[in-house]
Amino acid sequence: MSRRERNLVLARVAIVVVAVGILELLARLGTFGPTLSVPPSVMLQTLMASLADGTLVPDVVRTAIEIGLAYAIALAIGLPLGVVLWRSRPLAIAVEPYLLAYYVIPLFAFYPLFIKIFGGGIAPIVAIGVINGIGAIAMNVLVGLREIPRVQLAVARSLMLGQTQTLLHVVVPATIPQAFVGIRLGFIYSLIGVIAAEFILATAGVGYRIAYDYNNFESRSMFATILLVLIASIAANQALISIERRLQRHRRA
Repeated sequence: MSRRERNLVLARVAIVVVAVGILELLARLGTFGPTLSVPPSVMLQTLMASLADGTLVPDVVRTAIEIGLAYAIALAIGLPLGVVLWRSRPLAIAVEPYLLAYYVIPLFAFYPLFIKIFGGGIAPIVAIGVINGIGAIAMNVLVGLREIPRVQLAVARSLMLGQTQTLLHVVVPATIPQAFVGIRLGFIYSLIGVIAAEFILATAGVGYRIAYDYNNFESRSMFATILLVLIASIAANQALISIERRLQRHRRA
């Protein structure tokens, strides 16, 4: 890690520490009222206790499975879809406006239809997570492919590289930065879709647990579960960033 990267990490850690310290102080002073004034330290203690005694574990496992399935399916569809749209300009012109606009559609309104198609259980919730994630993945792959410098493709042709060699040595390396933006966003959108669907529609899962605690005025448990979602989201995003950096280092090597 370079000095610049190390300083950046320290700056980010300092921002988080200061923000948490301010929230801790404000909560201890009762600034947000008796219901919402839960210090971060108490949230963390409650979360650890809930995980230790197993209260939260079934919900975490269910939500992790739903997010994992939704994200995997979104990747399996979104990545090749971006490539197909890049190779077919007429199809891209027809489909691209819908990919850009479908986030304004209230997907939860289609939940009864999803139940009719997929049945009960986790399938409709996974479907919402999949639909939430596909657009970001496909669009960023498409943008990354469109931004490949034409000179690189021309050099590949002049060197008489085959399609596989061009793909491995030109297309993939040039697309990685933008594609990984979509890969990271796809995970976040899939997670948001699953948690929101659980919040409104499910009878189990982390989203359901947050809604249950909210409706029963269990502020400590509610904020503890929200803290878990934040920690998991940040950890997953950092893991994807680490993978991206390794791929970029490998490309430069």
